[in-house]
Amino acid sequence: MAGRMDGKVVIVTGGTRGMGEAEVRGLVAEGARVVFGGRDEGAGNRIAAELGGHAAYVRQDVSSEDDWKRVVAITLDRFGAIHGLVNNAGAQAASPIAKIKQEDIDYLYRVNQLGPILGIKHVVGPMREAGCGSIVNIGSPAGVKGLPMLTAYAASKAALSGVTRTVAVELAPHGIRVNLVVPGFFDTDLLSENTGGKSAELAERYVPMRRIAQPQEMVGTILYLLSDDSLYTSGTEIRVDGAYTI
Repeated sequence: MAGRMDGKVVIVTGGTRGMGEAEVRGLVAEGARVVFGGRDEGAGNRIAAELGGHAAYVRQDVSSEDDWKRVVAITLDRFGAIHGLVNNAGAQAASPIAKIKQEDIDYLYRVNQLGPILGIKHVVGPMREAGCGSIVNIGSPAGVKGLPMLTAYAASKAALSGVTRTVAVELAPHGIRVNLVVPGFFDTDLLSENTGGKSAELAERYVPMRRIAQPQEMVGTILYLLSDDSLYTSGTEIRVDGAYTI
């Protein structure tokens, strides 16, 4: 049976755990060839081995332009084209505004804002050569609603919304689509680390659906945006959050 992503080559950042890992596995299951980055070499190599020749792991710092050049070159050498990019890698830090540290602001900017911009910059050429492309940026509730203690994080994610809209308009004439996904409470290490292990409890309290989501529940939305099912969808924002941000 043909998969929805047959013939597609996709780069996924932050693909060694959580939603990123689920996306990598989901894309391969639907026929895609995937190159995924991340800093956890052990997890990356294990996932790539489990997926056989359908996926390749590359250690990557998304804030490094040299790393982006290397990831794109490896993808083209291994699979011959680039049709999709998921800017999934992210970082978070919380602090009262009066005590916020400049190094935290710089770090969150580099991972959450600069990284996606560099990724988009370096996949545009191959996507134009392929005659099509789909870029999916992963936002945050902090980018669309007020959440105390998250000023620097919110700034980086709100900026990513602006990047998505602007680049969507710029690249539309080339058949390249750019969209933003806003996930809510997902059962990931990142969320657990930043909620003191109380993410499920907080989801039950604040999310109208009264539960935390599993990473696999993000895969369907990512597949829709990367596949030909969404050829006329660009510049939009899809919230996968159990009605949390509404």
